[in-house]
Amino acid sequence: MESVTTDITVNAAPTISVSGGGPFCLNEMPSDLTGNPAGGTFSGDGITDGSAGTFDPATAGVGTHTITYTFTDGNNCTNSNTVDVEAFALPVVSVSGGPFCIDEMATDLTGSPAGGTFSGDGITDGSAGTFDPATAGVGTHTITYTFTDGNNCTN
Repeated sequence: MESVTTDITVNAAPTISVSGGGPFCLNEMPSDLTGNPAGGTFSGDGITDGSAGTFDPATAGVGTHTITYTFTDGNNCTNSNTVDVEAFALPVVSVSGGPFCIDEMATDLTGSPAGGTFSGDGITDGSAGTFDPATAGVGTHTITYTFTDGNNCTN
């Protein structure tokens, strides 16, 4: 009886890591995640370019999204890893005040939620929201109220 022997190689799966996962505000520009080693593919909600790892918060929507990075090495061994990426909603803001007559006293507009800043024609104190009709002049003026929330999201 004859026997034959052979060597069989078992390769380890590649070690994978993923980074750059936010958090993001819904209005932020798309950002590339990083997979290591390079050359794998990203997938999941908000991934608009799987090769580059481009995550678009607006495409993903509000919430926590699991992104998967998959890599196949030179031995044809595949492994993957995940990262949770959070996209925060923008704060809901509003401003009220007016209409005004040109000879009215300067008055504070109301911004909600409190703590934002006002800008535009006729605003003489951006923190208080003080609007002076005489400074603004006759006409329609765009007033902007900007607020940044606890997640550092601005609207």
